[in-house]
Amino acid sequence: MQDLHAPALQQFDLFSDNPIPALYPQLDIAYPNSKFILTTRPVDAWLASVAWLFTKEIPKLSSELQSIADAVHQQLYGQVTFDETIFRVFWRDYHAGVDAYFAQRPADLLRLDFSMGDGWDELCPFLQLPIPSEPFPHSNKRRRKRWWNIY
Repeated sequence: MQDLHAPALQQFDLFSDNPIPALYPQLDIAYPNSKFILTTRPVDAWLASVAWLFTKEIPKLSSELQSIADAVHQQLYGQVTFDETIFRVFWRDYHAGVDAYFAQRPADLLRLDFSMGDGWDELCPFLQLPIPSEPFPHSNKRRRKRWWNIY
């Protein structure tokens, strides 16, 4: 099991992306009263994005970062290569698992689908924050700088 009391987890209030999806039950236990947000999109759009990641972006990584990505993907998906059938089943099972996990605590889980226009109106009430006047800052452009291009 991961060290869920690592300094990085103490330093920040929010985490997203891999490997967090594999850790939400443990994080829920380690950090009682936490809120969880499942960002989602239709399965076919997600599959296209994951295929692009596995075939176009991961091969560009240094061997060290590829090893880290492989370890995370092995833990999360059970493999390190893209297979549409396996990933489609993963998406379905993962969403069903999250729904089942939070079935008795629906107030602790928010599903956001940016492709359907979700934004401030869904997020802010969930976090008990006021809705800002500026537009929701959603950007998922493949041209933007990725974290692995920064280091």
